[in-house]
Amino acid sequence: MPTADEIFNSVETEEPHFIINNDRSITVPESLKNIAVQYDHNIETITFDCPRYWDGHDLSEMTATINFIKPDGEQDSYMCSPIIVDKVDTSIIHFDWTISNVVTSISGPISFIVCMQKKDTSGAINLVWHTQICS
Repeated sequence: MPTADEIFNSVETEEPHFIINNDRSITVPESLKNIAVQYDHNIETITFDCPRYWDGHDLSEMTATINFIKPDGEQDSYMCSPIIVDKVDTSIIHFDWTISNVVTSISGPISFIVCMQKKDTSGAINLVWHTQICS
């Protein structure tokens, strides 16, 4: 019979992540498809796993933004910070989106994309990368 420590250590404590695939699609785990309900505020955070490199560019050196559309058609964005390089697989980066009441003010499905941008020293945007739309 397993000990209490063995049972505790076998329980997965980390929530699954949204995965940005090599074709720029986003895989949403089934357990996270109803991650928030109307009026939730800063109680749920989604972690994304994303390829670090795209055509020779290091996405970990860019700014990650989630651009989303609410069910009523209103658009907004969320800047993700920080971007973290995976400690085990340095070809993957992670960043988080904390779901606020800006997102949940209207009941219904949310559509979003992830946008990565890099600015030059003058502040001009010189690199932009997007995922496909995820609904």
